[in-house]
Amino acid sequence: MIVFDNVTKIYGPQDVLRETSFTVNPGERIGVVGPNGAGKSTIFRLITGEEDIEAGEVIVPGQLSIGYLRQQVPEEVGEIGLLSFVLSGSEDLREMEAELHRLQEQVAASPTPDLLDRLGHLQHEFEHRDGYGLQTRAESALSGLGFAEDRFDDVMGTFSGGWQMRAQLARTLLSRPDILLLDEPSNYLDLPAVEWLQRYLSGYEGTLMLISHDRHLLRTLAKDILEVRQAKVTRYAGGYDKYQVEREARFGQQEARYRTLSKKREEMERFITRFRAQATKAAQVQSRIKMLEKMEPLPVLENDDPAKLIRIPPPPSSGHELIRLEGVGHRYGDDPWIFQDVDLRLEKGDRLALVGYNGMGKSTLLKILAGVMPPTTGKRVMGHNAVPGYQSQEFADTMPPEQSAYRVIRDAAKRNISEQEIRSLLGGFGFRGEDIEKSTGILSGGEKIRLAFARIFVNPPNLLILDEPTTHLDIAGREALEDALKKYQGTVCLVSHDVSFVRTVANCILAVTPAGIQRWPGGYDYFLEKTGGLKALDQAKDSKTAPVGTAKDDPASASSPGLGGKERKEIQKQIRRLESRMSKHEAEIEKLEARQADALAELERGEIKDFATHQKGLNELAGQIQAETREWVILGEELETLQKKIE
Repeated sequence: MIVFDNVTKIYGPQDVLRETSFTVNPGERIGVVGPNGAGKSTIFRLITGEEDIEAGEVIVPGQLSIGYLRQQVPEEVGEIGLLSFVLSGSEDLREMEAELHRLQEQVAASPTPDLLDRLGHLQHEFEHRDGYGLQTRAESALSGLGFAEDRFDDVMGTFSGGWQMRAQLARTLLSRPDILLLDEPSNYLDLPAVEWLQRYLSGYEGTLMLISHDRHLLRTLAKDILEVRQAKVTRYAGGYDKYQVEREARFGQQEARYRTLSKKREEMERFITRFRAQATKAAQVQSRIKMLEKMEPLPVLENDDPAKLIRIPPPPSSGHELIRLEGVGHRYGDDPWIFQDVDLRLEKGDRLALVGYNGMGKSTLLKILAGVMPPTTGKRVMGHNAVPGYQSQEFADTMPPEQSAYRVIRDAAKRNISEQEIRSLLGGFGFRGEDIEKSTGILSGGEKIRLAFARIFVNPPNLLILDEPTTHLDIAGREALEDALKKYQGTVCLVSHDVSFVRTVANCILAVTPAGIQRWPGGYDYFLEKTGGLKALDQAKDSKTAPVGTAKDDPASASSPGLGGKERKEIQKQIRRLESRMSKHEAEIEKLEARQADALAELERGEIKDFATHQKGLNELAGQIQAETREWVILGEELETLQKKIE
């Protein structure tokens, strides 16, 4: 049980937590939400003991193991191999394995009853904690997070920061701690990896605390919500969607009370101002002054209504076709082709989301569409009066840190623009009053993203090209952007790893896989329904697929990706064969585990005369179980893919 009892935490002049109390019980799954900078990560550091408190008490049972995913990777891991780094997170199991080897050597030299007893117990504990399957689980986690098998032995320093964070995530998950603290685990993940993480965490049986702006993870994993806001922590029971409803109700109550108190205060102040100079009203004036002094202060409004944060100006008129790619291919220098022969057409009103594994060329394709990079082959054709507006992943970081928000917009304008127009535009993206004079160097990540959007719309586009636009945005900011893009009358092409964002905004999916680039009509859920996901789509590259093209494919037509009768029968045959093979592996695993249990029992009873031979047999059994299990897992993944396709 984790207990915060009247905890106060202060950074400089700011109260991060003020007399905060809450409890997390064993096995609970808690989503931790709140605005950027509210103190969510501070709570995790207090749980791990990395920071001290000014008052109160934080109670965490000392016997429980804690796995903590931070938002950075230690610099000293650069020369460690990827797989070795992931395995190092399970140091207790590795130490147990080393102790097993030491005991085995001692028993081989002098098999005393005491040594045999210790070895038997340790062997049983190691087996119970799936020590023999540790490497298989590590490899499975790395594959699920998108690492290629041929890079498992590459040193960490050869991977980018984003891929190192994925390795850190795999390392944390593999340790199977009693308490799992995950701080923005979906950062740097592509959509397939986010989906894998969601499935993995669904099976985690310990206590989970998850800081995330990813509403898909919060909806599917969190059973209760802790909201951190204005130095207080409020607990909501019943999951993320119920939290949203209750939060809005609370905001409504606060606003109603604010209006009531504000109106009452204004009436008193008007009376005092009007009759202060009249002697006949002196007693009443003094009475109201005393009442005003005793009135409770106006409550601080917490409501962060998304509609008030981002307002996108209307797009200029355009032709029906905004942009067209013909036979486009690209590669960097003499490197392998990233993609080839891409034909793509974007029409007015399209909201196209590119989904795919990292490294497949999504950002490169966006740069070609935006005209900031020429394709190696093929051509880009702009439609009538098409005006692109492009935001890259690094766009917010290209603004001079010493410039004010006002200056950034003024310098970006390609026309004469008045101060009032600039103020109005910035107001539409959450910058009001003195905020427009803030220098970009002191803006938060979310504020930089909103300013980057304002910089785009000072020259209104009708073709928005957005690369990971939700990065650094908190939940309110993401909801604001979703709401604005749904109302936007122009054309949108975007890349995002936020499942909820893609599900809400996109009306068409462009799947970027090793098998090629394919366009699917309908939104993200329709894409998943028809393909089973990117992995299934890539594995089925030889079957019928919807080609990239200009036509608006009719899901009910013959060209849609539904299964024909002959193809369905063939898949059903494959499913039966896989189920039969899996049953054989299951039977073999049961036999091997029974032999292993008998051998361990003999060891514990001290009945072994030739210990070295017996131990060699145990090791061989463990290896055979691991190999059979690995084959069973691989077949299970193939079976799941085919079953989804049938469904």
